[in-house]
Amino acid sequence: MPESEKHTVKPTKGLKYTVCTFGCQMNVADSNEMSAHLERKGFSPTPELEEADLVLVNTCTVRQQAENRALSLLGRLKEWKRLKTGRVVVLTGCAAERIKDEVSWRIPQVDLTVGAKDIDKFGEKLEEFLLERFDYNAETRESFNASTNHSPSPAISYVTIMRGCNYTCSYCIVPAVRGREVYRPLETILEEVQAGVAGGSKEVLLLGQTVNSYSYENHNFASLLAAVDAVPDLKRIRFMSPHPHYFDAPTIEAMAGLTHVCEHVHLPVQSGSNKMLKEMKRNYTRERYLDAATALRKNIPGVAITTDFIVGFPGETEEDFEATLNMVEEGDFSSAYCFKYSPRPGTHAATLADNVPTALKEERLSRLLEKTGAQADRNAKKLVGTLQEILIEEFDADGAAMGRTRGSWKVKVKGQAGHKIKAGELVAAVITSADGRSVEGEARPA
Repeated sequence: MPESEKHTVKPTKGLKYTVCTFGCQMNVADSNEMSAHLERKGFSPTPELEEADLVLVNTCTVRQQAENRALSLLGRLKEWKRLKTGRVVVLTGCAAERIKDEVSWRIPQVDLTVGAKDIDKFGEKLEEFLLERFDYNAETRESFNASTNHSPSPAISYVTIMRGCNYTCSYCIVPAVRGREVYRPLETILEEVQAGVAGGSKEVLLLGQTVNSYSYENHNFASLLAAVDAVPDLKRIRFMSPHPHYFDAPTIEAMAGLTHVCEHVHLPVQSGSNKMLKEMKRNYTRERYLDAATALRKNIPGVAITTDFIVGFPGETEEDFEATLNMVEEGDFSSAYCFKYSPRPGTHAATLADNVPTALKEERLSRLLEKTGAQADRNAKKLVGTLQEILIEEFDADGAAMGRTRGSWKVKVKGQAGHKIKAGELVAAVITSADGRSVEGEARPA
Protein backbone atom coordinates (compact mmCIF):
# COMPACT_ATOMS: atom_id res chain seq x y z
CA MET A 1 0.00 0.00 0.00
CA PRO A 2 1.43 3.46 -0.88
CA GLU A 3 2.46 5.61 2.08
CA SER A 4 -0.14 8.26 1.25
CA GLU A 5 -2.92 5.67 1.52
CA LYS A 6 -1.72 4.27 4.82
CA HIS A 7 -1.98 7.64 6.60
CA THR A 8 -5.60 8.38 5.78
CA VAL A 9 -6.33 9.58 9.30
CA LYS A 10 -4.47 12.43 10.94
CA PRO A 11 -3.33 12.55 14.60
CA THR A 12 -5.33 10.42 17.02
CA LYS A 13 -6.15 13.46 19.16
CA GLY A 14 -9.83 14.20 18.59
CA LEU A 15 -10.71 10.74 17.30
CA LYS A 16 -13.46 8.73 18.98
CA TYR A 17 -13.87 5.07 19.84
CA THR A 18 -16.68 2.83 20.96
CA VAL A 19 -16.53 -0.61 22.58
CA CYS A 20 -18.90 -3.53 22.00
CA THR A 21 -18.40 -6.14 24.71
CA PHE A 22 -19.83 -9.65 24.64
CA GLY A 23 -19.71 -12.04 27.59
CA CYS A 24 -19.14 -11.78 31.31
CA GLN A 25 -17.78 -9.21 33.76
CA MET A 26 -14.25 -10.41 32.99
CA ASN A 27 -14.74 -9.25 29.41
CA VAL A 28 -16.10 -5.91 30.66
CA ALA A 29 -12.99 -5.51 32.83
CA ASP A 30 -10.76 -6.34 29.85
CA SER A 31 -12.64 -3.75 27.79
CA ASN A 32 -12.02 -1.19 30.55
CA GLU A 33 -8.31 -1.92 30.42
CA MET A 34 -8.15 -1.65 26.63
CA SER A 35 -10.24 1.53 26.71
CA ALA A 36 -7.66 3.07 29.02
CA HIS A 37 -4.95 2.37 26.43
CA LEU A 38 -7.05 3.99 23.70
CA GLU A 39 -7.67 7.07 25.84
CA ARG A 40 -3.96 7.37 26.58
CA LYS A 41 -3.44 7.57 22.82
CA GLY A 42 -5.86 10.47 22.46
CA PHE A 43 -9.12 8.67 21.61
CA SER A 44 -12.24 9.76 23.46
CA PRO A 45 -15.21 7.44 24.13
CA THR A 46 -18.57 7.71 22.43
CA PRO A 47 -21.64 5.46 22.78
CA GLU A 48 -22.66 6.25 19.20
CA LEU A 49 -21.33 3.93 16.51
CA GLU A 50 -21.76 6.54 13.77
CA GLU A 51 -19.57 9.01 15.68
CA ALA A 52 -16.77 6.50 16.20
CA ASP A 53 -13.55 6.31 14.24
CA LEU A 54 -12.56 3.03 15.90
CA VAL A 55 -14.72 0.15 17.10
CA LEU A 56 -13.31 -2.37 19.56
CA VAL A 57 -15.25 -5.65 19.50
CA ASN A 58 -14.39 -7.70 22.60
CA THR A 59 -15.68 -11.22 22.14
CA CYS A 60 -16.72 -14.25 24.15
CA THR A 61 -16.58 -17.85 22.96
CA VAL A 62 -17.85 -19.71 26.03
CA ARG A 63 -21.18 -20.18 24.28
CA GLN A 64 -21.85 -20.26 20.57
CA GLN A 65 -24.60 -17.63 20.80
CA ALA A 66 -22.21 -14.99 22.16
CA GLU A 67 -19.69 -15.73 19.42
CA ASN A 68 -22.41 -15.63 16.75
CA ARG A 69 -23.60 -12.20 17.96
CA ALA A 70 -20.07 -10.83 17.74
CA LEU A 71 -19.56 -12.24 14.25
CA SER A 72 -22.89 -10.75 13.16
CA LEU A 73 -21.78 -7.32 14.39
CA LEU A 74 -18.47 -7.68 12.55
CA GLY A 75 -20.42 -8.41 9.39
CA ARG A 76 -22.39 -5.16 9.78
CA LEU A 77 -19.19 -3.22 10.42
CA LYS A 78 -18.06 -3.95 6.86
CA GLU A 79 -20.63 -1.42 5.59
CA TRP A 80 -19.79 0.95 8.51
CA LYS A 81 -16.16 1.06 7.34
CA ARG A 82 -17.15 1.61 3.73
CA LEU A 83 -19.13 4.76 4.56
CA LYS A 84 -16.15 6.69 5.94
CA THR A 85 -12.49 6.47 4.99
CA GLY A 86 -10.07 5.56 7.77
CA ARG A 87 -12.43 3.81 10.16
CA VAL A 88 -10.85 1.01 12.18
CA VAL A 89 -12.14 -2.31 13.56
CA VAL A 90 -10.24 -3.98 16.39
CA LEU A 91 -11.17 -7.57 17.30
CA THR A 92 -10.21 -8.86 20.76
CA GLY A 93 -11.10 -11.44 23.37
CA CYS A 94 -11.81 -15.14 23.56
CA ALA A 95 -13.39 -15.69 20.14
CA ALA A 96 -10.57 -13.64 18.62
CA GLU A 97 -8.08 -16.03 20.21
CA ARG A 98 -9.95 -19.06 18.90
CA ILE A 99 -10.24 -17.88 15.29
CA LYS A 100 -7.20 -15.58 15.02
CA ASP A 101 -5.63 -17.64 12.22
CA GLU A 102 -8.83 -17.28 10.17
CA VAL A 103 -9.50 -13.56 10.64
CA SER A 104 -7.48 -12.19 7.70
CA TRP A 105 -9.48 -14.14 5.10
CA ARG A 106 -12.74 -14.71 6.98
CA ILE A 107 -13.30 -11.15 8.34
CA PRO A 108 -11.14 -8.85 6.19
CA GLN A 109 -12.75 -5.70 7.64
CA VAL A 110 -10.83 -6.34 10.90
CA ASP A 111 -7.69 -4.19 11.08
CA LEU A 112 -6.14 -5.45 14.33
CA THR A 113 -6.69 -8.74 16.17
CA VAL A 114 -5.64 -9.24 19.81
CA GLY A 115 -6.57 -12.61 21.32
CA ALA A 116 -7.46 -13.16 24.98
CA LYS A 117 -3.98 -14.48 25.78
CA ASP A 118 -2.48 -11.19 24.60
CA ILE A 119 -4.76 -8.74 26.45
CA ASP A 120 -1.77 -7.77 28.63
CA LYS A 121 0.09 -6.85 25.41
CA PHE A 122 -2.78 -4.78 24.00
CA GLY A 123 -0.98 -1.51 24.67
CA GLU A 124 2.11 -2.63 22.74
CA LYS A 125 0.09 -3.98 19.83
CA LEU A 126 -2.02 -0.83 19.72
CA GLU A 127 1.14 1.31 19.70
CA GLU A 128 2.58 -0.65 16.76
CA PHE A 129 -0.70 -0.41 14.87
CA LEU A 130 -1.09 3.34 15.44
CA LEU A 131 2.46 4.05 14.35
CA GLU A 132 1.80 2.21 11.09
CA ARG A 133 -1.78 3.32 10.43
CA PHE A 134 -2.03 6.87 11.78
CA ASP A 135 0.00 10.05 11.50
CA TYR A 136 0.91 9.57 15.12
CA ASN A 137 2.92 12.27 16.84
CA ALA A 138 4.10 13.53 20.22
CA GLU A 139 0.90 15.31 21.15
CA THR A 140 -0.81 11.93 21.57
CA ARG A 141 1.62 11.07 24.38
CA GLU A 142 0.06 13.43 26.91
CA SER A 143 -0.57 12.30 30.48
CA PHE A 144 -3.78 10.38 31.04
CA ASN A 145 -6.27 11.58 33.63
CA ALA A 146 -9.60 10.17 32.42
CA SER A 147 -11.42 7.52 34.44
CA THR A 148 -10.87 3.95 33.26
CA ASN A 149 -13.99 2.70 35.05
CA HIS A 150 -16.43 1.79 32.26
CA SER A 151 -18.49 -0.50 34.49
CA PRO A 152 -22.29 -0.58 34.08
CA SER A 153 -22.59 1.90 36.97
CA PRO A 154 -20.21 4.63 38.17
CA ALA A 155 -20.91 3.29 41.65
CA ILE A 156 -19.05 0.05 40.85
CA SER A 157 -15.46 -0.63 39.79
CA TYR A 158 -14.54 -3.86 38.03
CA VAL A 159 -11.02 -4.93 39.02
CA THR A 160 -9.34 -7.95 37.45
CA ILE A 161 -7.10 -9.77 39.95
CA MET A 162 -6.08 -12.72 37.75
CA ARG A 163 -6.41 -14.11 34.25
CA GLY A 164 -6.56 -17.63 32.86
CA CYS A 165 -7.55 -20.95 34.40
CA ASN A 166 -5.58 -24.01 35.51
CA TYR A 167 -8.63 -26.27 35.27
CA THR A 168 -9.63 -28.30 32.24
CA CYS A 169 -13.41 -28.52 32.62
CA SER A 170 -14.32 -30.66 29.64
CA TYR A 171 -17.02 -28.32 28.29
CA CYS A 172 -15.07 -25.07 28.72
CA ILE A 173 -12.99 -23.25 26.10
CA VAL A 174 -11.58 -20.67 28.54
CA PRO A 175 -8.25 -22.42 29.35
CA ALA A 176 -7.55 -22.76 25.62
CA VAL A 177 -8.22 -19.11 24.79
CA ARG A 178 -7.02 -17.42 28.00
CA GLY A 179 -4.16 -19.69 29.03
CA ARG A 180 -3.03 -20.74 32.51
CA GLU A 181 -3.52 -18.62 35.60
CA VAL A 182 -1.49 -15.47 36.12
CA TYR A 183 -2.01 -13.17 39.11
CA ARG A 184 -1.70 -9.43 39.50
CA PRO A 185 0.49 -8.05 42.31
CA LEU A 186 -1.52 -7.04 45.36
CA GLU A 187 -0.20 -3.48 45.28
CA THR A 188 -1.47 -2.85 41.74
CA ILE A 189 -4.88 -4.26 42.63
CA LEU A 190 -5.10 -1.94 45.64
CA GLU A 191 -4.02 1.04 43.52
CA GLU A 192 -6.85 0.32 41.09
CA VAL A 193 -9.39 -0.09 43.89
CA GLN A 194 -8.25 3.18 45.46
CA ALA A 195 -8.50 4.95 42.12
CA GLY A 196 -12.04 3.66 41.68
CA VAL A 197 -13.08 4.87 45.13
CA ALA A 198 -11.46 8.25 44.47
CA GLY A 199 -13.56 8.42 41.29
CA GLY A 200 -16.78 7.83 43.23
CA SER A 201 -17.17 4.03 43.31
CA LYS A 202 -18.74 2.59 46.44
CA GLU A 203 -18.32 -1.05 45.41
CA VAL A 204 -15.58 -3.13 43.83
CA LEU A 205 -16.15 -6.37 41.92
CA LEU A 206 -13.00 -8.52 41.97
CA LEU A 207 -12.77 -10.64 38.83
CA GLY A 208 -11.04 -13.85 37.81
CA GLN A 209 -11.86 -17.09 36.03
CA THR A 210 -11.39 -18.92 39.35
CA VAL A 211 -11.12 -15.78 41.41
CA ASN A 212 -10.60 -17.45 44.81
CA SER A 213 -7.53 -19.35 43.61
CA TYR A 214 -5.60 -16.05 43.75
CA SER A 215 -2.01 -16.50 44.90
CA TYR A 216 0.75 -13.93 44.66
CA GLU A 217 3.93 -14.10 46.72
CA ASN A 218 2.69 -14.57 50.31
CA HIS A 219 -0.88 -13.49 49.59
CA ASN A 220 -3.89 -15.74 49.05
CA PHE A 221 -7.50 -14.79 48.35
CA ALA A 222 -8.33 -14.38 52.04
CA SER A 223 -5.48 -11.92 52.63
CA LEU A 224 -6.40 -10.09 49.41
CA LEU A 225 -9.96 -9.62 50.69
CA ALA A 226 -8.58 -8.26 53.97
CA ALA A 227 -6.34 -5.77 52.15
CA VAL A 228 -9.15 -4.54 49.91
CA ASP A 229 -11.52 -4.30 52.89
CA ALA A 230 -9.12 -1.81 54.51
CA VAL A 231 -9.34 0.69 51.60
CA PRO A 232 -10.85 3.90 53.05
CA ASP A 233 -14.36 4.87 51.92
CA LEU A 234 -14.99 1.57 50.11
CA LYS A 235 -18.41 0.26 51.13
CA ARG A 236 -18.82 -3.07 49.37
CA ILE A 237 -16.72 -5.94 48.00
CA ARG A 238 -17.98 -8.65 45.64
CA PHE A 239 -16.15 -11.24 43.56
CA MET A 240 -16.83 -13.41 40.49
CA SER A 241 -16.56 -16.33 39.86
CA PRO A 242 -15.18 -18.54 42.62
CA HIS A 243 -14.54 -22.26 42.28
CA PRO A 244 -15.97 -24.62 44.94
CA HIS A 245 -12.58 -26.33 45.31
CA TYR A 246 -11.02 -23.13 46.71
CA PHE A 247 -13.71 -22.31 49.25
CA ASP A 248 -11.49 -23.13 52.22
CA ALA A 249 -11.85 -22.14 55.89
CA PRO A 250 -9.61 -19.01 55.65
CA THR A 251 -11.69 -17.62 52.76
CA ILE A 252 -14.99 -18.23 54.55
CA GLU A 253 -13.60 -16.76 57.79
CA ALA A 254 -12.43 -13.66 55.91
CA MET A 255 -15.83 -13.21 54.30
CA ALA A 256 -17.55 -13.58 57.68
CA GLY A 257 -15.21 -11.24 59.55
CA LEU A 258 -14.66 -8.40 57.07
CA THR A 259 -17.02 -5.45 57.13
CA HIS A 260 -17.39 -4.73 53.45
CA VAL A 261 -17.55 -8.20 51.86
CA CYS A 262 -21.15 -8.67 50.72
CA GLU A 263 -23.30 -11.59 51.85
CA HIS A 264 -23.53 -13.11 48.40
CA VAL A 265 -21.61 -15.82 46.55
CA HIS A 266 -22.12 -16.89 42.96
CA LEU A 267 -20.88 -20.48 43.12
CA PRO A 268 -21.41 -22.48 39.90
CA VAL A 269 -22.31 -26.15 40.49
CA GLN A 270 -23.22 -27.18 36.88
CA SER A 271 -24.77 -30.54 37.84
CA GLY A 272 -26.09 -32.41 40.85
CA SER A 273 -24.82 -35.74 39.55
CA ASN A 274 -21.39 -36.93 40.65
CA LYS A 275 -21.12 -38.91 37.41
CA MET A 276 -21.69 -35.76 35.37
CA LEU A 277 -19.36 -33.69 37.55
CA LYS A 278 -16.63 -36.26 36.92
CA GLU A 279 -17.30 -36.20 33.17
CA MET A 280 -17.21 -32.40 33.29
CA LYS A 281 -13.87 -32.58 35.17
CA ARG A 282 -15.11 -30.18 37.82
CA ASN A 283 -12.74 -31.49 40.53
CA TYR A 284 -15.36 -31.67 43.29
CA THR A 285 -18.29 -33.86 44.21
CA ARG A 286 -21.86 -32.98 44.98
CA GLU A 287 -21.08 -33.58 48.68
CA ARG A 288 -18.02 -31.28 48.61
CA TYR A 289 -20.09 -28.51 47.04
CA LEU A 290 -22.86 -28.83 49.63
CA ASP A 291 -20.26 -28.82 52.42
CA ALA A 292 -18.99 -25.47 51.13
CA ALA A 293 -22.55 -24.09 50.93
CA THR A 294 -23.28 -25.30 54.48
CA ALA A 295 -20.09 -23.68 55.80
CA LEU A 296 -20.98 -20.40 54.12
CA ARG A 297 -24.45 -20.37 55.66
CA LYS A 298 -23.16 -21.36 59.10
CA ASN A 299 -20.58 -18.57 59.19
CA ILE A 300 -22.40 -15.85 57.24
CA PRO A 301 -26.04 -15.55 58.36
CA GLY A 302 -28.37 -14.66 55.50
CA VAL A 303 -25.80 -15.28 52.77
CA ALA A 304 -27.36 -15.58 49.31
CA ILE A 305 -25.93 -18.30 47.09
CA THR A 306 -26.53 -18.21 43.34
CA THR A 307 -25.32 -20.77 40.82
CA ASP A 308 -25.10 -22.10 37.24
CA PHE A 309 -26.46 -25.37 35.82
CA ILE A 310 -25.85 -27.18 32.53
CA VAL A 311 -28.41 -29.71 31.30
CA GLY A 312 -28.03 -32.27 28.53
CA PHE A 313 -24.29 -32.85 28.89
CA PRO A 314 -23.16 -35.91 26.89
CA GLY A 315 -24.26 -39.08 28.68
CA GLU A 316 -26.73 -37.35 31.03
CA THR A 317 -29.45 -39.81 31.97
CA GLU A 318 -32.81 -39.11 33.56
CA GLU A 319 -31.29 -40.24 36.87
CA ASP A 320 -28.49 -37.70 36.48
CA PHE A 321 -30.99 -34.96 35.72
CA GLU A 322 -33.12 -35.90 38.72
CA ALA A 323 -29.98 -35.52 40.85
CA THR A 324 -29.70 -31.96 39.50
CA LEU A 325 -33.33 -31.23 40.38
CA ASN A 326 -32.65 -32.56 43.86
CA MET A 327 -29.55 -30.34 44.07
CA VAL A 328 -31.80 -27.32 43.57
CA GLU A 329 -33.67 -28.22 46.74
CA GLU A 330 -30.56 -28.99 48.79
CA GLY A 331 -28.64 -25.95 47.55
CA ASP A 332 -31.53 -23.53 48.26
CA PHE A 333 -30.26 -21.05 45.66
CA SER A 334 -31.45 -17.44 45.48
CA SER A 335 -31.27 -17.69 41.69
CA ALA A 336 -29.69 -19.85 39.02
CA TYR A 337 -28.51 -19.40 35.45
CA CYS A 338 -29.50 -22.51 33.52
CA PHE A 339 -28.19 -23.53 30.10
CA LYS A 340 -28.58 -26.44 27.75
CA TYR A 341 -25.29 -27.98 26.70
CA SER A 342 -23.84 -27.18 23.29
CA PRO A 343 -20.40 -28.39 22.19
CA ARG A 344 -17.60 -25.85 21.81
CA PRO A 345 -14.90 -26.68 19.24
CA GLY A 346 -11.56 -27.21 20.93
CA THR A 347 -12.93 -28.68 24.16
CA HIS A 348 -12.72 -32.30 25.27
CA ALA A 349 -16.51 -32.53 25.48
CA ALA A 350 -16.74 -31.69 21.78
CA THR A 351 -15.10 -35.04 21.06
CA LEU A 352 -17.86 -36.87 22.94
CA ALA A 353 -21.08 -38.02 21.34
CA ASP A 354 -23.68 -35.29 21.87
CA ASN A 355 -26.21 -38.02 22.61
CA VAL A 356 -28.94 -36.14 24.46
CA PRO A 357 -31.53 -35.15 21.82
CA THR A 358 -32.21 -31.43 21.46
CA ALA A 359 -35.89 -31.86 22.32
CA LEU A 360 -34.95 -33.66 25.54
CA LYS A 361 -32.42 -30.96 26.45
CA GLU A 362 -35.11 -28.33 26.00
CA GLU A 363 -37.63 -30.32 28.05
CA ARG A 364 -35.13 -30.75 30.89
CA LEU A 365 -34.15 -27.10 30.74
CA SER A 366 -37.81 -26.12 31.00
CA ARG A 367 -38.27 -28.32 34.09
CA LEU A 368 -35.13 -26.95 35.68
CA LEU A 369 -36.13 -23.34 35.02
CA GLU A 370 -39.54 -23.98 36.54
CA LYS A 371 -37.96 -25.40 39.70
CA THR A 372 -35.24 -22.76 40.10
CA GLY A 373 -37.78 -20.02 39.35
CA ALA A 374 -40.13 -21.25 42.07
CA GLN A 375 -37.21 -21.42 44.49
CA ALA A 376 -36.16 -17.86 43.61
CA ASP A 377 -39.74 -16.71 44.26
CA ARG A 378 -39.75 -18.31 47.72
CA ASN A 379 -36.41 -16.78 48.68
CA ALA A 380 -37.35 -13.36 47.34
CA LYS A 381 -40.58 -13.29 49.36
CA LYS A 382 -38.51 -13.67 52.55
CA LEU A 383 -37.26 -10.14 51.90
CA VAL A 384 -40.70 -8.53 52.20
CA GLY A 385 -40.89 -6.31 55.28
CA THR A 386 -37.12 -6.30 55.86
CA LEU A 387 -34.94 -3.19 55.84
CA GLN A 388 -32.20 -3.49 53.22
CA GLU A 389 -29.22 -1.36 52.25
CA ILE A 390 -29.46 -0.64 48.51
CA LEU A 391 -26.61 0.70 46.39
CA ILE A 392 -28.25 2.68 43.58
CA GLU A 393 -26.62 1.69 40.29
CA GLU A 394 -28.85 3.11 37.56
CA PHE A 395 -32.33 4.29 36.58
CA ASP A 396 -34.81 2.39 34.46
CA ALA A 397 -36.66 3.73 31.41
CA ASP A 398 -39.31 5.27 33.67
CA GLY A 399 -36.70 7.03 35.83
CA ALA A 400 -37.07 4.68 38.80
CA ALA A 401 -33.93 4.09 40.87
CA MET A 402 -32.48 0.58 40.54
CA GLY A 403 -29.92 -0.96 42.86
CA ARG A 404 -28.82 -4.08 44.71
CA THR A 405 -28.94 -5.34 48.25
CA ARG A 406 -25.78 -6.73 49.81
CA GLY A 407 -27.26 -10.14 48.95
CA SER A 408 -27.34 -9.06 45.25
CA TRP A 409 -31.12 -8.84 44.90
CA LYS A 410 -31.95 -6.19 42.31
CA VAL A 411 -34.47 -3.70 43.72
CA LYS A 412 -36.57 -0.90 42.26
CA VAL A 413 -36.58 1.83 44.91
CA LYS A 414 -39.33 4.38 45.39
CA GLY A 415 -37.85 7.57 46.82
CA GLN A 416 -39.05 9.77 49.65
CA ALA A 417 -40.88 13.00 48.96
CA GLY A 418 -38.42 15.87 48.75
CA HIS A 419 -35.38 13.62 48.24
CA LYS A 420 -34.04 12.83 44.79
CA ILE A 421 -32.12 9.54 44.82
CA LYS A 422 -28.78 9.68 43.01
CA ALA A 423 -26.65 6.99 41.37
CA GLY A 424 -23.98 5.78 43.78
CA GLU A 425 -26.10 6.55 46.84
CA LEU A 426 -26.57 3.97 49.60
CA VAL A 427 -30.25 3.94 50.49
CA ALA A 428 -32.06 2.19 53.33
CA ALA A 429 -35.30 0.74 51.96
CA VAL A 430 -38.09 -1.49 53.24
CA ILE A 431 -38.94 -4.22 50.75
CA THR A 432 -42.62 -3.93 49.87
CA SER A 433 -43.03 -6.67 47.28
CA ALA A 434 -40.85 -9.42 45.86
CA ASP A 435 -40.67 -12.47 43.64
CA GLY A 436 -37.85 -14.06 41.68
CA ARG A 437 -38.21 -11.57 38.84
CA SER A 438 -39.00 -8.27 40.53
CA VAL A 439 -38.25 -6.76 43.95
CA GLU A 440 -39.50 -3.33 45.02
CA GLY A 441 -38.78 -1.20 48.05
CA GLU A 442 -39.52 2.15 49.66
CA ALA A 443 -36.71 4.43 50.81
CA ARG A 444 -36.55 5.30 54.51
CA PRO A 445 -34.97 8.36 56.17
CA ALA A 446 -31.21 8.10 56.64
